[in-house]
Amino acid sequence: MSKILIALGLVLVNGSALAGERLSSSELKDFYTDTTIHGVHSKLGPGKTYFGADGSVHSISESGSERIGKWWIDDASDKRCIRWNNKSKDFCHYTERNSDGTYALIHGKKGKKLVEIASTEKGNKL
Repeated sequence: MSKILIALGLVLVNGSALAGERLSSSELKDFYTDTTIHGVHSKLGPGKTYFGADGSVHSISESGSERIGKWWIDDASDKRCIRWNNKSKDFCHYTERNSDGTYALIHGKKGKKLVEIASTEKGNKL
């Protein structure tokens, strides 16, 4: 019984240590490349975004709003960046692990949560 409690304690300590931890550049590349993200944007609501291995990004919200652009990882800052085709500036943000195993996109300057990432799937699932 005590071995089970010790093992459970180690799992809880290790799991909680990951909560709020920002992904590194190499983790970001693995996380986003050829992946469809299902999440809720703080302004646009629920939607899906596909991050192509070729650097293309395509986002569709449930309300029908659609955005297309290019994405990359800024290795120096450990941020995932996007430049949408209809914008003249780059949007670079952190990705953090949540305690429940999901992820969140965190504003690169303000530190506020922008997107709650509910799940991911490899490949284009738009």
